Amino acid sequence: MGNQQHHQLEEDLSLNDYRYLMKQTHLTPYVIQGWYREFITVCPNGQLSKHQFIKFYKDLENSTTKNVESIAENVFQVFDHNGNQSIDFKEFLISYALTSVGEPLDKLQYTFSLFDTDNSQTIEPTEMIELLRKLFTITRNKMYQSSPECVAYDIFRTLDLDQNQSLSKDEFINGCLQNSAIRLVLSPFESSYQ
Repeated sequence: MGNQQHHQLEEDLSLNDYRYLMKQTHLTPYVIQGWYREFITVCPNGQLSKHQFIKFYKDLENSTTKNVESIAENVFQVFDHNGNQSIDFKEFLISYALTSVGEPLDKLQYTFSLFDTDNSQTIEPTEMIELLRKLFTITRNKMYQSSPECVAYDIFRTLDLDQNQSLSKDEFINGCLQNSAIRLVLSPFESSYQ
C-alpha cells in the first residue's frame, strides 16, 4: 500500500517537488496534490500567464470592473517571483500557503522579501511606498486615511531603530511582531485569514 500511495503522488509531481513544497508550505502531500490537479486543470501547460490570472481573478470576484483588473495585475506581480510574466505551480502554492496558512514569522519573512525589491536585505522608504500603494489597492485598505507615503513615514519612524532610513530584516520582523497595527498594514494576509 505504501508503494501504491508513493506511485500516485509521483504521477503529478516529482518526489523532490513534493519534498520542497512540503518544506516551504507545511502542507501535506495530498493537499499539495489536490492544489496541483486544480492548477493543471486551469493551466494545462503548468504556467499561468498574466492574462489567464486576470481572467481567473475576475471570475473569482465575479466582476468585470477596471478596478478588479488593476487589483489582479498587482496580485500577479506579487506572486510572479522570478519576473517571467507567468506563475508556475510552485510560485502559486508557496505564495498561497504563506499568505493564508503560514505562521506569523513565515508570513513576515515572506512580506519582507516582497518589500525588498532590490534584494539588498534592507527595505528603503521608496520600496515600502511602492508596495504599500499596491497593498492598499489589493486590500482596499480603509484603515488609514493617509497616503502610502505618510504611512511609510510613520512605519519607518517606529521600526527604524538605528534611524538610517532603511529597515533590516530584524528591525522589520521584530517591529511587526511587537506592533500589531503595523503588522496588519504590512502583512495584510494575516488579518484576512486568521
